Amino acid sequence: MDNRDKIIEDQMRNSNEMIPESLRPDNIEKKLASMTIEERYKRSQSEDIPSEVTAKPKKGKGKVVIPLVLAASLLTVFGIGVALGVSGNRKVNDDNTPGIFGKKDNDKDKDKDKDKGGLSSIFGGDDENYDEVYSYFKAYKDHMDNIVYEDVVDYEMVESADEAPAGDSAKSDSSSSRQKLAGTTTAGTYEEEVEFTDTNVRTEGVAEADIVKTDGKYIYEYDSMTEHLVFYSVKDGEIKKEGTVNVLEDDYHFIEMYIYGDKLVLVGTESEASSYYWYDNNASTYVAVYDISDKGDPELEDTFVQAGGYYTSRMVDGKLYTFSKKTFNVNDIEKKDYETYIPEVDGELVDNDDVYIQKDTYNTTFVVLTSIDIDKLKYVDKMAVLGGSNVVYVSANNIYLTDMNYNWVDYTYKDETLIARISYDDGKMEFESKGHFPGYLNDDYSIDEYDGNIRLVTTYRDADYQRYNALYVLDEELSKVSVIKKLAEGESIKSARFMGETAYFVTFKNRDPLFAVDLSDPENPRVTDYLKIPGFSAYLHPYGENRLLGIGYDANEENGWTKGLKLTMFDTSDPYDIKELDTMLLNNYSDASVLQDRNAFMFNGNDGTFGISAVSDWGWLIDDDYSWAEEYYGEDFVDSLEKDMDGSYYMVFDYEEGKGFETKMNEKLDENIYSVGMNDVRGIVIGDYLYVVSTGVGIKSYDTTDYELVNECD
Repeated sequence: MDNRDKIIEDQMRNSNEMIPESLRPDNIEKKLASMTIEERYKRSQSEDIPSEVTAKPKKGKGKVVIPLVLAASLLTVFGIGVALGVSGNRKVNDDNTPGIFGKKDNDKDKDKDKDKGGLSSIFGGDDENYDEVYSYFKAYKDHMDNIVYEDVVDYEMVESADEAPAGDSAKSDSSSSRQKLAGTTTAGTYEEEVEFTDTNVRTEGVAEADIVKTDGKYIYEYDSMTEHLVFYSVKDGEIKKEGTVNVLEDDYHFIEMYIYGDKLVLVGTESEASSYYWYDNNASTYVAVYDISDKGDPELEDTFVQAGGYYTSRMVDGKLYTFSKKTFNVNDIEKKDYETYIPEVDGELVDNDDVYIQKDTYNTTFVVLTSIDIDKLKYVDKMAVLGGSNVVYVSANNIYLTDMNYNWVDYTYKDETLIARISYDDGKMEFESKGHFPGYLNDDYSIDEYDGNIRLVTTYRDADYQRYNALYVLDEELSKVSVIKKLAEGESIKSARFMGETAYFVTFKNRDPLFAVDLSDPENPRVTDYLKIPGFSAYLHPYGENRLLGIGYDANEENGWTKGLKLTMFDTSDPYDIKELDTMLLNNYSDASVLQDRNAFMFNGNDGTFGISAVSDWGWLIDDDYSWAEEYYGEDFVDSLEKDMDGSYYMVFDYEEGKGFETKMNEKLDENIYSVGMNDVRGIVIGDYLYVVSTGVGIKSYDTTDYELVNECD
């Protein structure tokens, strides 16, 4: 940059200096808007623009490039050299290549923002975040209007359907012992205390909503088909329906619920056009709080609404944190009409200081976050983040939002993920930091917070576009502490579990390598061992001390085609020598509820039994001329399939050292596989009885001594 450019930059950064007329953002924008895409690109390569701002686009290299239309729009808030530096200051790796972990704002900016109670300048301007959003959306529209679609090529930056990104523990969720495994809760019921299994969650102490809940005395079921809440009293296997509540009001489509003392909280979506899709521009998220002191006559206490379709939620110490996705149509935005591009909460716009913009993403969807005090029935805080709608991870103290990064010149998603950290405490939320990391997360089990560090495992592409996996350790500022790269070439992460100072994760192509990584020294993580076995575990669950349960699929080792379900118990007592203790193949079952929804997994910490619902639908293969199938699945697998097995089943298993897995229960749920889907079933153990709830159908109870049917109620 020559002296003339330096003077101009200094002037534009200094609010007391006049900006030359030719360089005013509105004039630059008008000039650039008339350019063709080719002209803009050539302009971006000229020496007039600082080299830190742009780089010649190279597919697969992950360079940060931003179209000049967007840059001109952003100048109105940040000034030259700031607006165009989308990812902030860049670190340099040991090999002198640009780092991709953005630095956090300096302490001076941080102190300035504390006066407003948050770090609003991390993404947006100090006092003009609304204008920043408008400028972003306008640039987005201009970008879309000028895309030449026949020239756009997306080189698989997002994997195929079975490999695409999916859509929590203070230290970790591994604190358990074989004497009494984690997974049970004690509640005072009647004259004595009765232990019961609670909803399986990502982070211990952070509650998650589900379609079935219990407090040890009652089972609460939400039937989404008929929009009814159903209340059952349960004791020693006996079941009695206490009442139902019709919650079909307006266009509400409630999805799941919480039980908090004598309150029941329903969360879901309302939409003029569709009740089921968050991406409907008119969708809203509703929260309804009921007083259930009288189970026969629940009373609606209050409702809350926020823009966007329901995404997910968490509850901690009586504070409900609700996440929704609000999408805006860029063709409808008007600068002075904030409602056309700023989300609302209970009919009021999210405050300017609580709006944040992740500029490197490429979407028009906000994640709207609210916190509600369920005892006081009032909002505590609210926030909106443009971007962050990929994976949500909630630890005991922080919320992490991630989204894919976008190359605005190549019109492709970069092989890079943006991450933001938001702290929360007693309902108050503060935006803390942002960063980047290569590749993408499989789900929220692939990221974990522990002793002030964030550990994550990703699948990414290298410069030659070869697929690999990596483990990163970040600090609280989301800057890189350490990394292990180039793990399992050509494979993708299928599951992960962080257990204290050890990380376990599974990759897969044709076989299942289970990796163990020692994280006791965050600056020097080490792969201690990996174990290759057929198939892969898609869900990992701690099973007492030094044991890890894997639930997933068997697979053909030659071509990777998945077959039936598989249970595996791993011995993790020596991270340098992981062992497979036992495997049970469930060839007749093609899928299990826990592999779609962790909340559907039942785990009884008292005796180590666990329950899943599964579907058997291989009948078509048996009845057909399956000679072709032997090549893909294997002759032994096809011959093992039983006829007349189509349907949904609830199964309970146990594991005993030296004996392996044992099937304790295998109960068919319904004659019609589509009548009761496996995802509509929950198993709950209360005392010595298992209650299997098929939403919309009823409850059956079984004695856990012999798993014989005791009672049923519809």
